[in-house]
Amino acid sequence: MPPSILRLDPRLERRLTAKKAQLDQYRPLPPDTVARLNADLRVFLTYHSNALEGNTLTLQETQIAIEYGMTTHGHPLREFLEATNHAEAYTLVTTLATERVPITRETILSLHSLVMSKILDTAGQFRRVPVYIRGSNMTPPPVDQVEALMQEWVTWLDGDGQRYHPVVRAAIAHHGFEAVHPFTDGNGRVGRLLLNLTLMRVGYPPALVLRDRRVSYLEALNRANTGNYAPLANLLGQAVEAGLDRYLEACVVPAMLGLVPLHELAQATGYSVDYLGWLIRKGRLAARKQDGRWHSSLEAIKRYQHEVAVGLAKRGRPKKVRPED
Repeated sequence: MPPSILRLDPRLERRLTAKKAQLDQYRPLPPDTVARLNADLRVFLTYHSNALEGNTLTLQETQIAIEYGMTTHGHPLREFLEATNHAEAYTLVTTLATERVPITRETILSLHSLVMSKILDTAGQFRRVPVYIRGSNMTPPPVDQVEALMQEWVTWLDGDGQRYHPVVRAAIAHHGFEAVHPFTDGNGRVGRLLLNLTLMRVGYPPALVLRDRRVSYLEALNRANTGNYAPLANLLGQAVEAGLDRYLEACVVPAMLGLVPLHELAQATGYSVDYLGWLIRKGRLAARKQDGRWHSSLEAIKRYQHEVAVGLAKRGRPKKVRPED
């Protein structure tokens, strides 16, 4: 079992906390924003998760397979099935995350059934044969222990696992799942879907584990096999931060509609241009530079005022304000 005290890198943890709090301020997200994010991530995560396992479809080919059901010359049928299957499984993950239902044995088997449909005869069934993890420094447990270990995994997730930070808990659970390797094939894909379900059902976005991080990801799993979970927790924490950035970008852009120069906002609100610039530099007012000058919106001003009123942001005046950048 992992140590009772396991923390993320403090700087990473602070960033995750701040970005999660910022995202929570936008909730509930508009339905069209949620639909757009889910549609984009359905393709994006399918491409990267499959690529981590050796699938050679490009991102564009993955999108064509998922959205149009079309195959591309030069790829085996299995690769297209991996794309459409994973996309369907991700849709189930988003539904389960919205319902925030517990993860159960049946959840695990349902995801595997979708991921390996028409690929593996034993889709949706725990393995009945020994397996080995290529390049790993550990051997998965024997067949007769799989069922009991997976029940322990499910129990830990909503039991002792609750003592950990949600991202740390998801990382420990992800390693535990991969260490048991409960299926003859599809363990990596199902494991990452469960990783994201673990995060999403407590309000985090999915972790964006990219194909470019494959070596670091596998090395972190190997180090967790020796009891050192920190590299995996921090790597997945960075992947969660990438997910938070993606969600925040989707939320902030609509809020930026109606951008106007600061001098116009100053006339409309009574704040000075210098003070508005100071709020922007302090990160308290959403803004964007256009043609080298800061622009913001009345909506952003109202959001800042609301945050001050409810104690989410500090009211204050700069002792000395620099000219606007």
